[in-house]
Amino acid sequence: MNEIHLKTIDSTNTYAKKHAPTFPKGQITCVIAEEQTAGRGRFHRTWDSPKGGNLYATFYFLLPASSKSLMSLSQIMACSMAKVLLTEHFSPKIKWPNDIQLSGKKCSGILCETRFQGEEVEIFLGIGLNVNMGQDLLGNIDQPATSLFVESGKEWNQLEILQKLQTQFASDLALFTKKGFAPFHNFFDKLLLFKGEKIRCFDGKKEWTGLFHSITSDGQLNLQLPDGSMHTMLSGDISHD
Repeated sequence: MNEIHLKTIDSTNTYAKKHAPTFPKGQITCVIAEEQTAGRGRFHRTWDSPKGGNLYATFYFLLPASSKSLMSLSQIMACSMAKVLLTEHFSPKIKWPNDIQLSGKKCSGILCETRFQGEEVEIFLGIGLNVNMGQDLLGNIDQPATSLFVESGKEWNQLEILQKLQTQFASDLALFTKKGFAPFHNFFDKLLLFKGEKIRCFDGKKEWTGLFHSITSDGQLNLQLPDGSMHTMLSGDISHD
């Protein structure tokens, strides 16, 4: 895996988009920053990215434009992240589509962006993981948040965590390119929060309310509406009463 280490950058995804033509083809490039001044999440939200102790990285790679289930890539990364945390004796849960929670609080977010280039599609898969963030800084985040440090009471080597994530994701990506989301469905499903419960889901334009019924074979959300009909959502932001 090709690695690029940066001190301070606006956003690892933005950097990767600008410099992608210089990255070696045929392998994953991982752009890592110590600090982001304009970290981004889904729906143009900011991702609080102070210097030191946390993980901010973008995984860049190419896939054939004809690849199926491209929208599932952020969920593949969520599975990879969850597997790494499980090996470190945490109990991660996935808030659909791809947030990782510990003890009911967010500790990791994932942002997948794509750019089509003829027969190929460029993937910019950004991740943020709160590793050694203290409670004082976590309190500045606009939603309940936690870190590996807060949950475990000990400091972690974020680059060791990153190396484990790189290894896990490379393996998972290889399987995904051959068989799609299907091999990950059961694992993803078992870690899902709010399944079978009433939720609200904002798709970027409209808020839907219903029962979190299930996920499809490629990771989309089946929302059972009050009239009994099923509405399938490709992406969105869910909340629970």
